[in-house]
Amino acid sequence: MPYNKFNPREFILRDWLALDRTVLANERTFLAYTRTSLTLVLAGLTFIRFFGPDIWSTIGYISLISGTTLWVTGVKRYLHILGHYRAMIIAENKALNDNKGSAVTP
Repeated sequence: MPYNKFNPREFILRDWLALDRTVLANERTFLAYTRTSLTLVLAGLTFIRFFGPDIWSTIGYISLISGTTLWVTGVKRYLHILGHYRAMIIAENKALNDNKGSAVTP
């Protein structure tokens, strides 16, 4: 992971806010994938249903397959980035707990 070179014990508020922005950007990107794929699927179904078995239905089937493929790609990307974020949070919590245990108490 590219985040391993950073020390989680040195996170400040700005870093946590950047992580939150990353999560929100990931969700927005997933919603954009979903919106676009839903539009392609609906356009494909419309072409298939309302236009005859000519070139328009072929375009409809291509649009239907493209929309489904795009949505699957969006889900994979969303879960991939979410996995990176969760791994980073787990590493951060572990580092914080290790830091508390090694602190010298008077």
